[in-house]
Amino acid sequence: MKKLTRRRLLSVAITVVALLIASTPETSHRCDAAQAVAKSIFVDHTGRGDFKSIQAAIDAVPFGNNQWIRVHVAAGTYTEKVVVPFNKSFVLLEGEGRLQTSIEWADHAGGSSTTADTPTFASHADDFVARHITFKNTYDGVSQAQAVAALVDGDRSSFYGCGFFSVQDTLCDMSGRHYYENCVIGGAVDFIFGNARSIFQGCYLWTGKLTKTLGSITAHGRDSDKDDTAFVFKECKVGGLMPIYLGRPWRDYARVIFYQTYMSIVVDRQGWDIWNSKGKEASLTMVESECKGAGSNTTERVPWAKQLSGKEIARFVNLSYISPDGWLDAQPR
Repeated sequence: MKKLTRRRLLSVAITVVALLIASTPETSHRCDAAQAVAKSIFVDHTGRGDFKSIQAAIDAVPFGNNQWIRVHVAAGTYTEKVVVPFNKSFVLLEGEGRLQTSIEWADHAGGSSTTADTPTFASHADDFVARHITFKNTYDGVSQAQAVAALVDGDRSSFYGCGFFSVQDTLCDMSGRHYYENCVIGGAVDFIFGNARSIFQGCYLWTGKLTKTLGSITAHGRDSDKDDTAFVFKECKVGGLMPIYLGRPWRDYARVIFYQTYMSIVVDRQGWDIWNSKGKEASLTMVESECKGAGSNTTERVPWAKQLSGKEIARFVNLSYISPDGWLDAQPR
């Protein structure tokens, strides 16, 4: 991925973004089938909870866990790396607000460290929920390297009212079926990347600064026409500081859909960047449908941007695309 300039996504910027989306109505998908939380664990860095660190609380979850356990994290900044391993499912990680509870760490790719080594937070387990908490990679970008804030590759994972902040490769939405609602995701280069099947509902996508080249919001990694994955942005907002592409393909069958999304002037008039998939344009699915705002004018878009029928769009924007078996409604809130 292309190099980026030095940056700071400071708490002031986060506050501004939060205020901008404060008027977004909170939506939910509760149902009578929602499962109950069997146990709660409390984390407080001041020592007034069961644990002072989030990782210690995760470590306390039994291997092979099959009942929902709430890990409630008190307000504060938790300077640590947190990993939910693949054999610790049914974890609900809960903060006290995106601006109140934050997990922060500074790491970046370089030397023997790969992009996959850098996440501040990583969830490898199936059946995971996070709400009202921020994940931030505070690396200052000196070596212009990848710095992941959160990596998600477990199946049936959902995030509500969360924040994700870095510059390059902010959210590694790697694999599995995922749902993001009313989240703020900030970055400058490929800041939502991976090959998951995900719906982003009512999220705010915030672009940071670059100087030599335009960045991209997305870099989807679909590498086969038999792979039913996509990044679907429904009723989202795109804004920020600098111009940016909606996406560029990480793999030659990338699929990204923006539906009924407000796009500010930061969206480049061409919309999409071909990157390393030149000659593979026909296999890409880069779509905009019923979008609004100054950046939604498609008259100068790249010629290989796709148009889907209403029936095709409906399949992707319906929750059944990611939750045909009802797993999303079964999760606790």
